Amino acid sequence: MILIGACGWSRLYEAVPPSMRSGKSTLQAYAGLFPVAEINSSFYRFHKTETYRSWRNEVPESFEFTIKCHESISHKARLCTTEETLKAMQKMTDAAEACGAKVLLLQTPASLRAGEETIKEAAPFFQSVKKKGVSLAWETRGKSWEKEEARCALKELLEKFEVVHVTDPLKLEPVFFSGFAYFRLHGLPGYNLNYTYTNNQLLHLYELLKHYEEKTGRVYVLFNNYAMYRDAERFQALNRDGEPPPSPFGPRSVWWALRTFEDWPTTKEQLLRRCGLRRCWVEPDKTVMLRTILQGFRKKTYRGLEDMVEEAETVWLETDYPISEEVERKAQRYNVPRHSRTS
Repeated sequence: MILIGACGWSRLYEAVPPSMRSGKSTLQAYAGLFPVAEINSSFYRFHKTETYRSWRNEVPESFEFTIKCHESISHKARLCTTEETLKAMQKMTDAAEACGAKVLLLQTPASLRAGEETIKEAAPFFQSVKKKGVSLAWETRGKSWEKEEARCALKELLEKFEVVHVTDPLKLEPVFFSGFAYFRLHGLPGYNLNYTYTNNQLLHLYELLKHYEEKTGRVYVLFNNYAMYRDAERFQALNRDGEPPPSPFGPRSVWWALRTFEDWPTTKEQLLRRCGLRRCWVEPDKTVMLRTILQGFRKKTYRGLEDMVEEAETVWLETDYPISEEVERKAQRYNVPRHSRTS
């Protein structure tokens, strides 16, 4: 099973039209699209137990939550075992119990560098907080953790306490997973939230995750970029249908920018006024205001999204924006690595 979702649901209005959200909370609308959500706001504040219970009651029984642990544990205490840290972890465990989360995520900053001292501090922390019924996953960040010596030391630590290593699979293989694998995607080529993936990259991601699915039976993949709902939706279509939707670049980028707009038919002037400030992705790491493209449209009444795409095809010929085939080909320059498959 590959469970696909996003890191939070607060901006779902960017992906779901009003008619699909009517009468529902944002979380309920999200749960209609994806089977899992990573609770990200828990990194910034300790929610009440009742809040987690209310979230659990809003979604189907099959829906899953994972929880990102509070910054006081990962960024302030930096996994040191203190009375305050243990109390904070108990709050996170209580939160997991309240909403039925199976995974608690620890994301440490890149400033917490790999080394003997870091491993030495982390060992008693994991020994102290290991709980039955909830699994721990650790996202290490920074280049220091990518060196072979550091990866070996990390693997030994994580194996001992059965803590899953969290990585971005398009950049780095995890050193340890057990029972499940957990991945978070932050854009390419580095940590680049202002990024949306090409179809070729999603196909490669799918190939990688099928490998981990064979190994563990359960894979979590959480998108954490500005286009996370759109990318998660596209990847879910690939997982369901065996192929992704048409590439979202070129003229079809207008379709994606306007997909939550429902007041058809409409005119160019109305679209400029109501939707002109929306972002249109013309390349994986480049957006322009939709109004920039709409300026080239004719003054007429447009019946719907496909009508807009047809008009955009004409406009595209008069711009320097690449067509979808060029974007897919150009994106290969990032040279997304093939994994050794030896994990």
